[in-house]
Amino acid sequence: MALFQRLRMKIWNKQLKPSLQLTLLKRLARALSNGYTLLSALETLKWDNQLRPIAIDAINLLKNGHPIDHVFEKLQFHPIISTYLYFAKEYGDLEESILKCVDIYEKRIEYTKKFTQVIRYPIILISIFSILFFFIQYSVLPNLLNLLQQSNQDTPFLTAALTLTTTIYYTFIVLVSCLLIMRWIWIVSRNKIPIESQLYFIKLIPFYRDYIRLNTSFLFSTHVSSLLKTGLSIKDVLAILARQHKLPILTHYANILTDGLTKGFPLHSLMDQLGLINPQLASIFQKNIDAETLEKDLSIYASYLTDEMNQNVQKAITYIQPIFFTGLGFVIILIYMSLMLPMYQFIETL
Repeated sequence: MALFQRLRMKIWNKQLKPSLQLTLLKRLARALSNGYTLLSALETLKWDNQLRPIAIDAINLLKNGHPIDHVFEKLQFHPIISTYLYFAKEYGDLEESILKCVDIYEKRIEYTKKFTQVIRYPIILISIFSILFFFIQYSVLPNLLNLLQQSNQDTPFLTAALTLTTTIYYTFIVLVSCLLIMRWIWIVSRNKIPIESQLYFIKLIPFYRDYIRLNTSFLFSTHVSSLLKTGLSIKDVLAILARQHKLPILTHYANILTDGLTKGFPLHSLMDQLGLINPQLASIFQKNIDAETLEKDLSIYASYLTDEMNQNVQKAITYIQPIFFTGLGFVIILIYMSLMLPMYQFIETL
């Protein structure tokens, strides 16, 4: 029976859709807000046939002593969800953590859907254009070039266009292939690379570096604010951040800040040295000595960073299609001119 249950979990875990994860979180938060305990709230999820197998496995894992974040991690929920639930263990407000998680994960699903919709047509066009380009490049243009050369026509434009379009096409293919290979290597070997080396490589990539800086600043603000709300000191908060392993950058930075505080350095001066933390965070820590005020400022700053990240994502999505169509249009015009101009030149000699 136990073997069957593990096999069943393995099968449906791989098929767990983001929309299903979001539905489960929303219903779990609703049940908790109505006064249910965690186990009782999970019991109510069994009323839905889609959520029933997930709820059953979650209940069994909790009864076997697994903490809530490990339960969702084993059930293959997104790391964003298990990370928020890890910190919920530390400051005890599970409902608030789930609601925050729902908000962030819902936006992630929305932007992923928008990105998929935006990139769908460019991918279809690339596929069709690649077939046409291959046919034109290796059949039409070489034959036209041979025809013009046999007629003693000068073909500098056609030769240049042929070379340029070939270079552009294969440069694009090689670039995309390199990016995919690099991403795969990064995913496979990231855990084996020291965090210092990871940070060094991240800082070398312009747009990715800016995203990681915003995301790290947001996570730091959110989790420190939530932990301060429970009455913990800043040293205790940093100790909790240092113990977790779900966010390696925060773990590394928490260790640096803890060591610096132990040596007597002020916190804001230490934060100025963290390359993937916004400078505004250091100024917030510098002006706030009272933990309650600091917690409120960090919470507001986290909401500001959320808005900024949402605006950046929306802006990036709106730029994808114009940039792609501009580049594709340039290549199409170049191929069209390389075909038509030599043909007009050849016709004039007849």
